[in-house]
Amino acid sequence: MGKNRVIKIIGRIVARLVAHKILEKYTNRKESLNHLRGEVDNYRNNLSKFIHEFNWNADDLLEIKEESSKGMILELKKPHFDDVKFPIEIVDPLIEETIKEILG
Repeated sequence: MGKNRVIKIIGRIVARLVAHKILEKYTNRKESLNHLRGEVDNYRNNLSKFIHEFNWNADDLLEIKEESSKGMILELKKPHFDDVKFPIEIVDPLIEETIKEILG
């Protein structure tokens, strides 16, 4: 699998991970917290399969961030977010934080 394909995959997984972090923090359904935390852990585990395939430079990290931002737009349209209120300005910093956390 080529590096560009892996960048897209990582971007989508980061978007899902961030979406679940947001849901975990702002959900109105406290009974869902265990499930949401499990999903965050699953996405982290999925990422570990891809992050060690290549060396990541600053341009790659920027591409991953862009793919993650695109993915978040799709994630936010899902029904999970219909009743969740959160400040939209937390999305980009949370994406950056997550990328630094997983890729260094």
